[in-house]
Parts: sequence; structure tokens; C-alpha cells
Amino acid sequence: MKLLIDDLIIRDFKATDIPLLREIVKEKNIVRFMKDWYENSLVPGRLEGYVEWLQTQSDSIDLYENKRYAIAFAKTDELIGMIGMGEEETSGEVEVAYFIKESCQHKGYATKAVKAFVDWCFQVSTLPYLILTIDCANIASCRLGEKCGFELYEKRTPIGHKQPNMESDSYYYYRRYRESKKALF
Repeated sequence: MKLLIDDLIIRDFKATDIPLLREIVKEKNIVRFMKDWYENSLVPGRLEGYVEWLQTQSDSIDLYENKRYAIAFAKTDELIGMIGMGEEETSGEVEVAYFIKESCQHKGYATKAVKAFVDWCFQVSTLPYLILTIDCANIASCRLGEKCGFELYEKRTPIGHKQPNMESDSYYYYRRYRESKKALF
């Protein structure tokens, strides 16, 4: 996978990304809202094994698979974040996930990446919509989702379990419909 968006590129992860990825997932808001990345980075060989597995899946366009891609600067190929998709465990719907390192936040990079990635997902699939599940405490991510065309569908409070990677008991559930299908739902 390779998407060029102005000054950014979304591409497959490479082994050379691992040291910087390990640093990014230690940042405060990554640990706060996507702590599984941080926890997995602490296990020797886990990030390396995950990147190796992702490389074996690079030709697949099955959006239900749990795939992640690097967000990097196009000129330098420096890793600045992650974007991906996969089946959300509790709903069976395809969810988009992302993070950007702190020094690159609030500069429009995540918005560009999410918009381009969602467009790509619709181009390679027949899915009528994609979802975001965002911790109610993650206001910046909610704003980003809305800038990218996701609409708040409802606030959800799971009963009997806590949603993975969430500090709040509730989360916001967003949907972005494929443009041609939106009127049908």
C-alpha cells in the first residue's frame, strides 16, 4: 500500500520504522488512548514481529483484517504516525484507527491522512460505511473525525465490559458513509 498525499505518504511499515515507532507509542496521549501499542512495545520482539506480519499482508485489501500502515513525511520518509483499519470486535464493523506523534499534532497531518485513507478504503471495498470509536475523553480525536466527514451516531456505554484502550466508561460511535450509499441508510 502506498498513498501519496501532498507532503505525506501512507505506506507499509518497514523494519527501519521500529525505533521511531517505539518512541512514538511512549508519548502521553498514545499511552492514554491506545495503550496496547505502548504495552506491546515493552515485550521484546513484539513490535518487530507485528511489522513482519504486516509486511506479509501488504497485498491484501481485506478491510476486515487488522492492518496498520505508516504515516510518514513524503520527502524524508520519517515516520510520524500510524493509520489502519480492521474489524471492531464488538460490532463486526470496519473501524479506522490512527495516531500522530505529539510534535506533528494540530498541523493538519492526521486530517489529511484520515481523509485519504478513508477514500482508499471505499475505493477498494463495497462497504457502505466505516466507523470510529473514540473515548469520550479524547476531544481532539472527536474533532478530527468530524473534520474527516464522520458523523456522531451515538454515545455508547458497554454493559458488562470495558471497551479496550478506553479510559472512560463510554465512547462515541461515529460513522462515515460512502457518498453514493448515504441516501440509502
